[in-house]
Amino acid sequence: MVEEEGILPLPSLMEAWRPPTGGKRTLRGAYVRIGRGGPGGGGQARPVPLSQAEARAKLERIVRKAPEVMVKVSGKQYGAHHLSEHFGYVARHGKLAVRSSEGEIIEDPKRLKEIARDWAMLDEAMNEHGRDRPTSLSLVLSMPGGSTDPETLQDAAHAFARILFEDNHAYILALHTDTDHPHVHLTVATEGADGTRFNPRKAHLHHMRETFAHELRARGIAAEATPRRARGHVQKRVRSAALHLDARIGQVGRRLNMDELNVLRARAFAHARDEERRPQDVMALVRQKQIRGAYAEAAVALARTGEADDQALSDEIAGFLAAMPPAVSRRLALAREMIKERQATQLAREPEGGAGPERPPPDRGRER
Repeated sequence: MVEEEGILPLPSLMEAWRPPTGGKRTLRGAYVRIGRGGPGGGGQARPVPLSQAEARAKLERIVRKAPEVMVKVSGKQYGAHHLSEHFGYVARHGKLAVRSSEGEIIEDPKRLKEIARDWAMLDEAMNEHGRDRPTSLSLVLSMPGGSTDPETLQDAAHAFARILFEDNHAYILALHTDTDHPHVHLTVATEGADGTRFNPRKAHLHHMRETFAHELRARGIAAEATPRRARGHVQKRVRSAALHLDARIGQVGRRLNMDELNVLRARAFAHARDEERRPQDVMALVRQKQIRGAYAEAAVALARTGEADDQALSDEIAGFLAAMPPAVSRRLALAREMIKERQATQLAREPEGGAGPERPPPDRGRER
């Protein structure tokens, strides 16, 4: 294997792995520490450049489909009462011990109510303009079922919280093992000791995933944190909040089917005379061409070295590319299926010998 002077196309790969950007600038700047990246402001979070060795290790994890970590904002809590109820939920109403940012192991529900009041008092004291804003933000940290033991997951989550928040934001952490796979609930006070607010945006959440994946790898767990598009996924996943809303509306006799809107859009596209694509569809296709080109470039570069392990990785990349899903949006995929079904129906209706002779138009004169 070629060492640090190696031939991986770092600029192309870094662009392929670039995290999503966007979101509004946060109030007084969101405060998020991301390991080597330092404190993050309210603007775009930039990826840390990788060495050849780091890029190769990441490439190997991606093509070998290492489990992807999840760091999700699960909710916001407003005021002491709401926060106290949330603490009761994560502590299973006194059945589970939780750990605070000060290292305190808490089993008494009354102590959690005291902490909720303290967080709310700090937030109110710093709320100069009386804005309606959350007292805390709740996160869920997890890995796919069966890929991580609960103790290692909890240990990595503790390290994750220390790295991001240190002595600035108070937090409460609890491990849940009573579901299909273990996960950690992390509740963070939004008001920091230095006056900054914890309000992460999309790019910061990606770097939080990277931090959590790094801590898991440091504990011997294969974990990765790549954007969906870097793995060839164009179709956006349906967010859990939308699924929950769909279920709630269905319970009261009405239903908001999240797939229904996609079907309607696809039907309009399938019946349109002129082919049209939304700018999002075009951008996704262009983006996927660039990403897949970066992987192909890396495969060619590795194959040229003549080293057996480089050739093996090149072959793995080729297999990874071949297994990637089609680079089409959900709407376009549905539209293509509708067009095929319509064409098949039209063919089935035609007689075997062709369309046959045209029938003469009716004699309108007899209708007078």
